[in-house]
Amino acid sequence: MSIIEEIYNGQYQPQAGGPVFPRDMREEDLAFWKKVTEALGEDFADAHLRRMCKKEDLACLYHFREGFRLGVRLMLDATSP
Repeated sequence: MSIIEEIYNGQYQPQAGGPVFPRDMREEDLAFWKKVTEALGEDFADAHLRRMCKKEDLACLYHFREGFRLGVRLMLDATSP
């Protein structure tokens, strides 16, 4: 099955996984958010984290779209006379 058929049929699986952050960085983040939650309350910390995640999702979509456009332009250049 071609990649186009996989995408069309909803069977495409990305080859690369998500980023893997170093353990010490993850531990620092957890300690930081624990302090934020203790200082500002769980509701505030959760609301802030949700907003950050929404912004990150939009940024990822933008970068994906730009990368896709670049790939299409490269393919068009490669196949044009």
